[in-house]
Amino acid sequence: MFEHTKKMFFCFLIVLLVFPGLGCKGLSTEQQQAIRPVTLDYWTVYNDVTQLQTLAGEYKKVRPYVTINIRQVRFEEFEDLFVNALADDVAPDIISIPAEEVKKYQTRLSPMPSSVVVSRVYEQGTYQKETVVEQYSEIMPTVREIQNNFVATVSDDAIINGKVYGLPISFDTLALYYNRSLLDLSGVPQPPTTWIEFMDAVKQSTRIDANGNVIQSGVALGTSSNISNAPDMLALLMMQNRLGVAHGSSVDFARGVDKITSNHPAIEALRFYTDFARSEKEVYSWNNTLEKSLDSFVRGKSVFYFGYARENITIQSRAKSLNIEILPVPQLNPSTPANVASYWVESVVEKSAYKDLAWDFVRFITTERNIRTYTGATKLPSPLRAHVTPYADDEAMAPFMSQVLFAKTWYNGRDVTVANETMANLVEDYLKPYTDGQKPLERDAKLLTYAARIIQQTK
Repeated sequence: MFEHTKKMFFCFLIVLLVFPGLGCKGLSTEQQQAIRPVTLDYWTVYNDVTQLQTLAGEYKKVRPYVTINIRQVRFEEFEDLFVNALADDVAPDIISIPAEEVKKYQTRLSPMPSSVVVSRVYEQGTYQKETVVEQYSEIMPTVREIQNNFVATVSDDAIINGKVYGLPISFDTLALYYNRSLLDLSGVPQPPTTWIEFMDAVKQSTRIDANGNVIQSGVALGTSSNISNAPDMLALLMMQNRLGVAHGSSVDFARGVDKITSNHPAIEALRFYTDFARSEKEVYSWNNTLEKSLDSFVRGKSVFYFGYARENITIQSRAKSLNIEILPVPQLNPSTPANVASYWVESVVEKSAYKDLAWDFVRFITTERNIRTYTGATKLPSPLRAHVTPYADDEAMAPFMSQVLFAKTWYNGRDVTVANETMANLVEDYLKPYTDGQKPLERDAKLLTYAARIIQQTK
């Protein structure tokens, strides 16, 4: 009796809020059950909560019986919080996860169904209004539609064995930030568009004092401990040198290492990257004693910075007096361009008691209209092919959007933290001088083999 009374009260409350003056009269028990109040808990890390709350408000207009409770979780805390919540059966219904870690969370996620059962509530009648509650099946995006509508790497990352485990609301690629004023003062009339021009600009803009100290860096490259996005930069150079790095089932950057030569693509990428941290090289501009790369750039002590669109807010807020502009990353082979993709997908947790509604909300926020709203407000690149041309003239988004069609994640496995640490260690180990009697190519082959083996173990 109590349960029946409670359901009737909830039904009355929902209908009253959405359709003032109307009650539950005439609604069947099934209809009352269909619009019972539901709260979906949504954990996100880097998404803009304000914009998500706006979309949640729009969703409530469509599903008035659903409330979305959005919680922002620190990246460092997410794993422990999520595991503990699963163990205590208080896990969220929806989570944001890095695209490169879908496999890691796969067993804890609910694959997208072909359709979900939801309800709509509306009024009908000309003279005497009546409330109608109608259950129906909402068709979800198919694998083919995702492949056709989203940029290529989304289906590679989020679809496993034909099952969809998440969809993105935004996207990101590496781009080249630069300080226009410092470039002008260095006598470089035009920003670089090729790697050759980039190296020339770095040589011309780096300032080293009489004691060998870098007082103005052309670019923060060459090390890993004090450079943001160092593993991604090394991966980018490998990808531009036609290596698959560590995407898929195998780790490709050590391919052919048993017959290694000085022009092995992984060695070429390592050499190019680390030359910027070798004092005997013309492009020397950085070392491990300097401050963090982002700090150096926003303080006007570095001319170039390789970063993501999501970093633009921080850069603009910390470098308000600087003349900062952005370019696409130079390409080694313009006919086959490559860039690193970095993004998160919104996924439904297997333990959710409301999987249909959770997936319906993910479908809703990743529609063309709502992705456009979200990315337009946040100035983050869109994951949709249809948005490449519309954003071509947007000064803040164009450098990133121009690269989304060919950008890919360089890793997909079960521990991106270990993969990043391994790539960072590879850089530092390669920088070490060769010991007496050591054969350079043999040592380098061992470094690549070891790094590849560690990353392979995380696949």
